[in-house]
Parts: sequence; structure tokens; C-alpha cells
Amino acid sequence: MIARLRTASGRWLTLHAEQLGERISVIMVPTRPLELAALIADAYGLTTREREVVRLLAMGHSRAEIARLLVVSTHTVDDHVKRAFAKTGVRSRAELAAKLFFDQNLPRMQAGVPVGGSGWFLR
Repeated sequence: MIARLRTASGRWLTLHAEQLGERISVIMVPTRPLELAALIADAYGLTTREREVVRLLAMGHSRAEIARLLVVSTHTVDDHVKRAFAKTGVRSRAELAAKLFFDQNLPRMQAGVPVGGSGWFLR
């Protein structure tokens, strides 16, 4: 079984649990960025396709590039973008990227969690 939880400091942890005979083994590790993106998408109720579009938007792809990559029309991309914007409460790409970034990182920044040489928070 795998579960994820958010700590009081805003950090996400992934719990791996497995029954070993009469005992249960639980391992807690920091949630990886890719897993975190899925959690954030779940929190906003984004569909699988909306997640793909949001990921490509955040990477800087144009509507036409997204349509080509997903093999859909630009009108379909626009529909997905509008729904993703509505679900996340934003009105632009920049606002979307900022919201997705700050939803995860603002609690750490406010708590004064130091950033290491790699650019990742140390806790």
C-alpha cells in the first residue's frame, strides 16, 4: 500500500506499507517531485488530459505544439486549458505555473526552510 500525507510544515511524505506475516512494515520517504505534481493535480481535480496539457503549458509549449504532441486540435487544447484554468482559479499560463509552484513551496518558504546547493529545500 502507498499513501501520501502532508506534514504541518507543508512537506509531503510517501508512506510504503506492507504486511510481513503478523507485522506491518512502514517506510516513510520524502515525496519525489513527479509524485508531487500528481498530488497537486489531484487536489484540483484535473483529468488525465488536463494534467498533460498543464504539464506541457508549464514546460513552455505553444497551443499548436501541444495539439501536435497530443494529436488533437488547437480548439481541443483550448478547451482543456479553459477547464484547467477554471479548476485552479487562474487566468493565465504564468498564473498557473506560479500557483502550482507556490502551492507546494510557499509553506516551506514561510517556515524559513533553507535551500541547498541543488536548489531543493533541505527539509
